[in-house]
Amino acid sequence: MQPLRINIILPFPVTKPVGGAKVMYEFANRLQVLGHHVTVLHSLKRPYKAMRSPLWFKRFLFSIRGAQRPHWFPLRKECRSLIVDEISDAFVPNGDLLLTTWWQMSYAVAGLSSQKGIRINLVQDFEHWSGQVSLVRDSYRLPLYHAAISRWLQQLVQTESGKPAQLLPLAIDTDRFYVQTPPPERFPFSVISLYSEEKRKGSIYTVQAFEQLKKSCPQLQATLFGVYPRPKQLPAWIHYHQRPTNLSKLYNAHAVFMSASLGEGWALPPGEAMASGCAVVCTAIGGHADYAIHEQTALLVPPENATALADAVQRLFDQETLRFQLATNAEKFMGTEFNWNRSVHTLLQYYAACQK
Repeated sequence: MQPLRINIILPFPVTKPVGGAKVMYEFANRLQVLGHHVTVLHSLKRPYKAMRSPLWFKRFLFSIRGAQRPHWFPLRKECRSLIVDEISDAFVPNGDLLLTTWWQMSYAVAGLSSQKGIRINLVQDFEHWSGQVSLVRDSYRLPLYHAAISRWLQQLVQTESGKPAQLLPLAIDTDRFYVQTPPPERFPFSVISLYSEEKRKGSIYTVQAFEQLKKSCPQLQATLFGVYPRPKQLPAWIHYHQRPTNLSKLYNAHAVFMSASLGEGWALPPGEAMASGCAVVCTAIGGHADYAIHEQTALLVPPENATALADAVQRLFDQETLRFQLATNAEKFMGTEFNWNRSVHTLLQYYAACQK
């Protein structure tokens, strides 16, 4: 394939670790390595989103913060990275392939001229939390090519649009997330989980499960990590890491990873933990389903149930052989089934098919 001019669209300058942006930056890096010419565009305006401050102020603020390139992600220097006023013909370079994400941006991209390239909307979640559910659903019917990162999202888009949608599975960077400490060498009563102030991440159930486990297992070592400052109400015995710089090492220091999320597109942290050798306990939701197979690669529990989470983790504490088996199966599964080279290849194949 000849080198392509590729534009990647993000809905705002991304100043802190965000899973959806991380995915787009991964695609940018890997497409650039293949010899394509990648430009990442961060928009200051979004359709159906009122601006709380003037455009000039946003430009100034992000300029002094150096937000043109993400500080938290190693975006390759060969990738152009720009902050633009809006996604319109005036600000988007002509190209061959345009990859966008976030429902609001799909409306902006749908209005671009054909000179901007084949337009693919990557659906990374059912983004209904803004309250504009009908607009989110309608975005799947826009004159774009649609891809989805998980099977449940693929089915959702196809049902809403009445047209096929490409499955574009995500992957884990196994050069970064891998087993450094074999599971048998880890402290057996150690659990790690993501903390978020977003209610849909279910962190309230995580903390409740930790508290239940602490009563039955006093030697419990519980750890949370996240982008937010340590919550004031968090018990002192729960360790907390804000924006850890070596997340793989942190995963490797724990036997079990727990995800209490109520909704995800395709959750990255459980997959990263699996690749790093953790046994995983997670909720039975669509965003975990592509890699979390009950009793094979993970233990699944109902959402909004702290007791079920605690009981599943306790089971792994009590059944060491099961913990080792889940950790080993999951690590192999992530390494073989969720590969970034395969994901990028699938994207380029889909682009070629869209040209026909």
